Amino acid sequence: MKIKLTDENRDKVETAFNQANGRAQANTLRAFVAYEVAKEAEQMLEARGIPKSRRKGAAAFYSPSGPARAYKYAMTTTCLRIERGAEGWHLVDVTRIGIRAGHNGGTRLIITKPQVEIITKQALDGLIIAA
Repeated sequence: MKIKLTDENRDKVETAFNQANGRAQANTLRAFVAYEVAKEAEQMLEARGIPKSRRKGAAAFYSPSGPARAYKYAMTTTCLRIERGAEGWHLVDVTRIGIRAGHNGGTRLIITKPQVEIITKQALDGLIIAA
């Protein structure tokens, strides 16, 4: 699956989430979350100084937080993965997973080696490294 996250594709994105969720009603993600995660991931790349022309190849994974620690079974929920193309984000996976109590959910950014080099260069800019 690879669906570009645009307004024109909202129905396709919604269908992908409906298929992944099946009959589940609780602990499910909906299509709007993919758009929110894309916005957040784009802000994360911008905050780290990666120019738009170098953002292709980045990815983001999102899952909700796990249940309270008193809950002793895995909770089944929906997670998603998006990837950055040359002109925007694409939904590449939506699936149901089991997460344990205490799992820290949220957005995890996945970057390429050239993007790591950009971040490292900016972090060290203006510093002199002592031998």
